[in-house]
Amino acid sequence: MSFISVEFLVFCLLLFLGYFLAPRKQQWLVLLFANAVFYVSGGFFSVAFLAVTCVSAYICAVRVERVGETYREIRKNTCRTREEKQQNKAQCTKIQKRMMTACFVLNFGIWMVVKYVQLPIFPLGISFYTFMAMGYCIDVYRGKYPAEKNPARFALFLSFFPHMVQGPFSRYNNLKETLYEPHDFSWERLRRGGIRILWGIFKKTVVAYRFGMAAEAVFALQKPCGCVYVLVLMVSLALQLYADFSGYMDIAAGICQCLGIRLEENFRQPFFSKSIDEFWRRWHITLGAWFRDYVFYTVSVGKRTQNLARMCREKFGIGFSRMLPGYLALFLVWTATGLWHGTAWNFLLWGWMNLFFIAAGIFFAPVYQKCREFLHIREESRWWRLVQMVRTFLLFGYMEMVSGASSAREALRLTRLLFVWEAPEAVEPLPELTGLGACDVFVLLFGILLMAAVDIMKEKQTDCGALFCRIPTAVRYVCLVGLVYMILLLGDIGSDASKGFMYAQF
Repeated sequence: MSFISVEFLVFCLLLFLGYFLAPRKQQWLVLLFANAVFYVSGGFFSVAFLAVTCVSAYICAVRVERVGETYREIRKNTCRTREEKQQNKAQCTKIQKRMMTACFVLNFGIWMVVKYVQLPIFPLGISFYTFMAMGYCIDVYRGKYPAEKNPARFALFLSFFPHMVQGPFSRYNNLKETLYEPHDFSWERLRRGGIRILWGIFKKTVVAYRFGMAAEAVFALQKPCGCVYVLVLMVSLALQLYADFSGYMDIAAGICQCLGIRLEENFRQPFFSKSIDEFWRRWHITLGAWFRDYVFYTVSVGKRTQNLARMCREKFGIGFSRMLPGYLALFLVWTATGLWHGTAWNFLLWGWMNLFFIAAGIFFAPVYQKCREFLHIREESRWWRLVQMVRTFLLFGYMEMVSGASSAREALRLTRLLFVWEAPEAVEPLPELTGLGACDVFVLLFGILLMAAVDIMKEKQTDCGALFCRIPTAVRYVCLVGLVYMILLLGDIGSDASKGFMYAQF
C-alpha cells in the first residue's frame, strides 16, 4: 500500500475513526489490526518474514532476561566466594550470548539472503524491523529495560506501520511511552498532523519528483560532458533525496501526531551542517544512533580491540594505540552502513568516502585551526559558516552521485568529469539539459525556497506548525488549498514513480 495513494488515505481515515471510537484501553489493539492490514496489503512474504523476526526476537529477549534472573538468584543465595560469583556470572553470560547469537544469525541471515542474493521478493521494511528487533534484544541483554512479556504488544512495536517503510529506527523504551497509552481525540493534533502530512506529500510528489527527473536526464547523457553537468547532477540528487526522505518522515510523523503518538525525529536541518561528521548527526539520525550504540561503542571498547591497542602501543606508540579503537570502529561502522545501503561496489565506496571525510576532519582538526588563525578567519563568521555549509552540501551531493551511479566505473568517470571545464557556449540551457520545462524549473525554485524557509525557522527553534496555525484563518486556508492544488496539478500522484520512496528499497 503506497503512502501516496487514495487507498492509503482511506486507510488512515478509517484508522483514525476506529482508534478514537474504540475503548481507550483497547486503542493499541486497533493499531495492531491496522498494522496487520497494512502488511497483508504488501503480500504474503512481507507478513511471513515479519512474523519470523517478531517471534524469534520476542522469545530471545524473554529467555535472555529469565536466564539472567535465574543466575542472579543462584548467585545471591548459593554463591559465597568471589570466585563462585564470577563463575556464575560467566556461565550466565555464556548462555545469554548463545541465545543472542542464534537470534542474530537467524535474522541477519534472512536479511542478508533477501538483500544480497537478489531474490524476486523483497519483504516490506525488512531492513528497518530487523535492525530494530536486534537493537531491542541487545538493550534487554544489557539490562537497559525489561523485556516485553505481552507478545501482541511487542508485535505492535515492531510492526508499527508509520516507521516501517523508511524509518526512523525507533527504540522500544522511547516508543512504548506513547504507543500503548490511551489518547483522547484532539482537533488541534489532527489539524497540525494533517498539515505536516500535506507538507510531506508536497515535498515528495512535487519537489523530489522533478529533481529525480533532472538526475535521470543527466545520468542518461551519452555524449561527453563537463563539470557543469556533474554539478547539476550532484545538486539534483542531494535535493531529491532530502525532499523524498524528509517528506516521508513528515507523513509518518504527521500520522502519529494525529493519533497522539510521538515518533522520533530523523532529520534536523542537515544542510546547515559545517562538516560531514555533523551532517550525519542531523541526517537519518536514528540510523546513525543505531550504528553508534550497537557497533561503534561495542567495537571501540571491546576486549579484543583493547588488546590489539595494547599490542600496538609498544610498536607504534601511545598516540596510535589511543586512536586505533576509534578509527577501527569507524571503519566497521561505515563499511556496514555502505553494505546496508546496497550490494554494489559503489555503495561500499560511498561508505568509505564518508569514513575518509569524517576521519580526516578529526585527524586534521589542529591543522585546520592553525590555517584559520594564519588567515585570520573567525570560526563564527557568517561567510565562513556559509562556505563550510556549501562545501558539506557538495560533498554529500558528490557521494550521492557515487552511490547512484550504475557502477563504480561510472562513478569514477563522473568524478573525472568534475575537472573537465566546458566553455559557457557549449553548455546546454537548464531545461534542455535536465528535461524540465520552464514551469518545472519555476516549481522547483518555489519548492526550494519554501523548504529553505521552513528549515531556517526550525534551525532558529521556531515551531513551524504553531506559527502556521497562528496566522489569520483566511490566509491559512488559502495556503492549504494552494498546496493541495499544486499537489493535484503538479504532483506525481498517479504514476509508478510516486508509489515508492527512495529508501523503501532498503
